[in-house]
Amino acid sequence: MKTKYIVGVIVFLGITVMLLNSNTVIRYVFKSKVWAHRVNSVEKLHQTEGKFKGLELDIVFVNNRKAFFDIHHPPDSSMGLSLSAYFRSIHDLFEYQYWLDFKNLNSENELLSAATLDSVARVFNIDKSSIIVESTKPWLLKSFKKMGFRTSYYLPSNLRKLDSLSLKAEIEQISKNILLSGSSYISADYRDYPILKRHFPDSKKILWFTVFGSMNRFSARFLLYKILLDKNVDVLLIPPC
Repeated sequence: MKTKYIVGVIVFLGITVMLLNSNTVIRYVFKSKVWAHRVNSVEKLHQTEGKFKGLELDIVFVNNRKAFFDIHHPPDSSMGLSLSAYFRSIHDLFEYQYWLDFKNLNSENELLSAATLDSVARVFNIDKSSIIVESTKPWLLKSFKKMGFRTSYYLPSNLRKLDSLSLKAEIEQISKNILLSGSSYISADYRDYPILKRHFPDSKKILWFTVFGSMNRFSARFLLYKILLDKNVDVLLIPPC
């Protein structure tokens, strides 16, 4: 009897350790919600194929002699990979949804960049509702939303580190921006989720988990499961490997 008890405890501890240290479990249990973060190269793309339902990548709009989207995360240098070339390298375009973190959206390129992305989606026959366009300037996402893309307001970072007065002011500004933009989602680091849950409980959210940071692993994993069980959270990004 004692031996069975000890074995049971060992098995329980083993499962607990696995839950605390592995993203594999949440990837399988919440397959539709868990997407791959920063899949900015064809190599990473091929590594993630068949493992995720959605991919996040960083795009920079370039308008020299020809308008196109370049895939890279500033300040990293461009690898010369366009969004069109990226889509051409995917074996089954329709297997995925896409989260595009638009790094340089501004008032000067808003209309042309929206038209360019619309053109890319049409060329590859991609359902525009399967693409989320994200920006820190949500009021400039209206053109994308009108064309049928989903949009997300990339919130100011580290809300959790603000003092109460600063947080109150930031929340008021975020509320105004949400009303102004009508974005499909608000997006932020998973560690800011408790603040978003408290102040924007009914807003649709997309979040990312990349590091534990100052949180201990148990608290972080508990928070991740809480996030994934929230019906108003549609996506959680995790490292692809």
